[in-house]
Amino acid sequence: MIGPTPDAAPDFYFACHCDVRGWGGGLAFAAGLQEALRQAGYGSLILGVDDRHGAAGPATPVDGRMNLPSGVSPQSWRVRNWCLPGGMACGLRRLPPPRAAFVAVSPTWVVAARRAWPDTPVIFVFACLLANCLPFTWPRRRAPHWWAWLDYLGLRRVERHALACANLVLAPTRQSVHEIRAFARRDAVPVERCDYGGCPVAAMPGARTAKRREIGAAADQFVIALVGHCDRNKGFDLAIRALADVDPRGRLLIVGDGPELEELRQLAGTAGVAARVVFAGAQRNMGPWYAAADGVLSTSLYDTFPNVVLEGMAHGLPVLVPEHDPPRVYSGMAEVVREHGGGLLYRRSDSAALAIALNRLIRDRELATELGNRGRQAAAERYRWSTAAARILRHVGLEPRGSSTRPIADSSRPHSHFGRCGACHSERSP
Repeated sequence: MIGPTPDAAPDFYFACHCDVRGWGGGLAFAAGLQEALRQAGYGSLILGVDDRHGAAGPATPVDGRMNLPSGVSPQSWRVRNWCLPGGMACGLRRLPPPRAAFVAVSPTWVVAARRAWPDTPVIFVFACLLANCLPFTWPRRRAPHWWAWLDYLGLRRVERHALACANLVLAPTRQSVHEIRAFARRDAVPVERCDYGGCPVAAMPGARTAKRREIGAAADQFVIALVGHCDRNKGFDLAIRALADVDPRGRLLIVGDGPELEELRQLAGTAGVAARVVFAGAQRNMGPWYAAADGVLSTSLYDTFPNVVLEGMAHGLPVLVPEHDPPRVYSGMAEVVREHGGGLLYRRSDSAALAIALNRLIRDRELATELGNRGRQAAAERYRWSTAAARILRHVGLEPRGSSTRPIADSSRPHSHFGRCGACHSERSP
């Protein structure tokens, strides 16, 4: 197996648009694929982005990960997304091209890799379309100023270019395949539906009892977890507003930080439900928090394939996700829940629908347990990174190395992951 060093080309690069020393959905995607390919006998290196101005060239890889400089000055933030592909391509040219393929979770990396190595196969593991997602973070879904709109146009241009120049685009649901084709305005995009996986999030024995005691949750209370970056897109305020109509045994556990956090705290007080809402802040190890929860809720306006929901299913927790209702709501997990029955769907545009769905779970614990078991089974049997790894190997004409013919197994190694859309967040306009 080829060792991932700057001087010796690995078989694969996996690129995500965040600092590899950090956390986020994009990094979790890359780590899951890296482990699956390692078990198949192939070496790889995860590449991230260092936004510090004047950052040097490639550093020494640590634990199979390495940042490259973005190549964009902080003074150029107004046109950042127009400049990023060229700056990142310069960093890639200092590295040897991969022996097999370049796999990107970010469209900017797709364009950069194509510029740096025109003959190298480039595979885009689709996480989200920022051109569709970003407006949900703006007040009234309008760019806050002209420069933000200009940078947004650059972002949209990069995403369309990435879909046009990638050799293969893997998307996790039929809904995301349709979204990609509609955005690209053509049917010839080389996109295929392919099951994605999740990274195991372990908790020590006794974590549930200890963590519930810490947050003051009684044995008969039903703790609903919302996890992610507290911004307008995540829409955690919807859950707080609904809580007044939810069974008194229901409590919210909000894990995350972000620009809307203080407003959410104030809203809980104004709505008279502050005693039923726990704000845990950002947490790098989600295992104990999943252990403390009885369900996982998504209130996002745009979320293609959130790790949080998949991790909740893997823990045997029933999940609640919005119905897919574009262009008002993009909910990729609605398709998964509908197929496997691991949770409940609700209409996000109906203010009463969420409270009704929450009350069903709180008042019918047998139903909650049954749904959680279905989700756990689906996560274990279907949503594994080995599926995507095998598809990538087939695309470049490779097979798992070694004498074993067993399918690639997903790692049981715990992964510290705080669930926001890390694949998206770092590329958002200021």
